[in-house]
Amino acid sequence: MINMYYDAHCHLNLLTEKEIKKALTDAKEKNVTEMISCSTSFKSNRQNLLLAKNFPQIKAAIGLYPLDLLELNDQELGKAFGFFENNIKNAIAIGEVGLDNKYCKTKEDKEKQENNFIRFIELSKKYDKPLIIHSRYAQRTVLELLASEKANKVLLHSFTDSKKLMDIAVTNEWFVGVGVNILFNEEVQKNIAGFPLKNLLFETDSPIRFNGEKAMPLDIVKIAEKVASLKEIAIDLVEAQQEENYTTLFC
Repeated sequence: MINMYYDAHCHLNLLTEKEIKKALTDAKEKNVTEMISCSTSFKSNRQNLLLAKNFPQIKAAIGLYPLDLLELNDQELGKAFGFFENNIKNAIAIGEVGLDNKYCKTKEDKEKQENNFIRFIELSKKYDKPLIIHSRYAQRTVLELLASEKANKVLLHSFTDSKKLMDIAVTNEWFVGVGVNILFNEEVQKNIAGFPLKNLLFETDSPIRFNGEKAMPLDIVKIAEKVASLKEIAIDLVEAQQEENYTTLFC
């Protein structure tokens, strides 16, 4: 039996149509059969929904990146959430949403991010859709909000820097996404080596560049092989578990 691979977080809307078709062909050859293209700006939501309509391999996640969210006023945010309500049936998940304190400095902006993050959590629970979470420089606050709002379907994007915080994710039965940085980041390698496979999903963040190279969905296979090597287990076990994890969260 051939196990399938999945890219749980990418941004294929940033590619040209020609690049998308090549990415899908290359991915299929590596048995990467499904990939979730996450939205950031309001424009990207429409782009990803259209990609999902035109390409069966692509699934859309709809939402607003926390920094893009700050650019919208209350009326525009109301319109955006109305759009999400109307299109949620065509999306596999809500994302990427969350908090970003790297470039968010004022108290007012942080409160705006948190209030709208809670709105996304409520949307997730209302429609039983998973959340794909961004949490740069705000990981602990994100975990606290997810717990207090009783979010149960969660994928924490690129959440591999702190073993202590990763353990909190496990306690809450949430999933953590590991990406291309596992191929060269020793701290990430160390954290993933001891992390439960049943709480792990793979992602590329394509077409973001890592070490100067543009990530693509086919790189999921390299991630899986690295995880197998770090855990000293057969690649078949990694493949089977990530397929089960993906199905559990998104299907």
